[in-house]
Amino acid sequence: MSSGEATVAVDCESCPGDAVGRFQETVFQGRLEWSVAHSCAGGTTEICGRGAPPEPWRQALLDQCGTYRLRLQGTNPSDVGVMKVLRAGGTALGEVRRALATLRGDGLAGTEAELRLLAARLEDAGAGTRLSREQ
Repeated sequence: MSSGEATVAVDCESCPGDAVGRFQETVFQGRLEWSVAHSCAGGTTEICGRGAPPEPWRQALLDQCGTYRLRLQGTNPSDVGVMKVLRAGGTALGEVRRALATLRGDGLAGTEAELRLLAARLEDAGAGTRLSREQ
């Protein structure tokens, strides 16, 4: 399991002005899951989802927790094996070769959880990976 946490803006009818919640992203049982929790005098609200979170919350996670990079390393399966994993993960057909080249070069950038999920899938396909946090 992997997770990150950020403070994000949320809509709350009970709060005057800007309300904030705690956004978390995690890998659980081979899926990307996320949630936002907010508590105030009006009660507690939690919003949960699977897959890609709303972009403003994802960006808050990148801003507050840092960007990570995933690279292929060591012995890797054929390009076809890596491309199958990328396609199964939602990479558009026209972008698969570019994503493969990026994995072999500078690395794909993203949140820790989403890249840990991709790394696990690539490793299951026989690829060696390296995940690092950008400084």
